[in-house]
Amino acid sequence: METEKIIFFRNFLFRTFIIGVVFGLFYFIASTIFWNTSLMSWIERMFKVNDAELGNLMLSFFSTLRIVLALFFLAPCIALHWMIKRKNRTTGV
Repeated sequence: METEKIIFFRNFLFRTFIIGVVFGLFYFIASTIFWNTSLMSWIERMFKVNDAELGNLMLSFFSTLRIVLALFFLAPCIALHWMIKRKNRTTGV
């Protein structure tokens, strides 16, 4: 694979990871701010869940988000970064 393509994919995956982290922080802040408001009571009525179940759902969501970000975006990004470094070291660039 050409170095330019590897760099492109690495940058793409890293930027996707950063955007995912920003969205995760936004979801965390929004859920923290609106937890004890009428919005949560509306969600509890609409989806027929109680406070404990909603907490479990939020914990599950953030755990899944962490796994997806780390395994699907950050790990390939780090692997591509190592490929670039190794290729540059062997070519002397």
